[in-house]
Amino acid sequence: MAEQSLTPENLESYSTEAISNFSKAIEDFADLITEIKSEDANIAVFNSIYVMIDGRKRRLADIANIEAPNDPLNLEVMVYSRDNLETVITTIKEAGFPAKLKEENSQFLSVKVPPPSRMQLEEIGDDLIRRTNSLVMRLTKIKTNTGLRIRAAVQNEFIEAKIATLATKKIDNTHLKVESEGKFLGVLKRKQILGNYFQSTEKDDEIFIKKVNLYLKLNENLKQKEIVKEVENQNN
Repeated sequence: MAEQSLTPENLESYSTEAISNFSKAIEDFADLITEIKSEDANIAVFNSIYVMIDGRKRRLADIANIEAPNDPLNLEVMVYSRDNLETVITTIKEAGFPAKLKEENSQFLSVKVPPPSRMQLEEIGDDLIRRTNSLVMRLTKIKTNTGLRIRAAVQNEFIEAKIATLATKKIDNTHLKVESEGKFLGVLKRKQILGNYFQSTEKDDEIFIKKVNLYLKLNENLKQKEIVKEVENQNN
């Protein structure tokens, strides 16, 4: 095999793809959990309501759009068919939730709901744990597959062992960094959802909750300073 120099290009050819895949995985995860909110617990309750339409049980979510545009305790339900409007209103009321038309001749309903229960919030927390674990497995798979490719390249004498070692080290370091970022984001989102109900249940929770609490404290202090500055500007 011809002598190979340990150039950045040689290293990058075996690590760039892995690092790019790591970045894509953490971005997908961040986008996913950003969409998860505490009001999802209330919407989930409505998604589980069944309505009798023409003698058939239909999920409310299949015959209406359910959102919480302004206030998580005030849902907006848009019934797709006006023919089902009265049946939907009656069913929602029978489920224990006050419902009324937003305005006359509208297909939009206003529905008041109670704050999510601890059990509902914990269900969201459990879902976040599953999603975080899924991210960890995805990152591990990327690392493993790239490692197998590097090993095959060495065995087939496409690259020297020195290059393989350096590329593998770079991938390993990036993997540890991104995995840590993912776990931090997962714990941060669970803390934001659960608040005082948060409990350390995963093996790394105690490590990351300290960082999360510090982050939230610093963020709150920054917000307070911005409020004070805004008030001062208004008074000047």
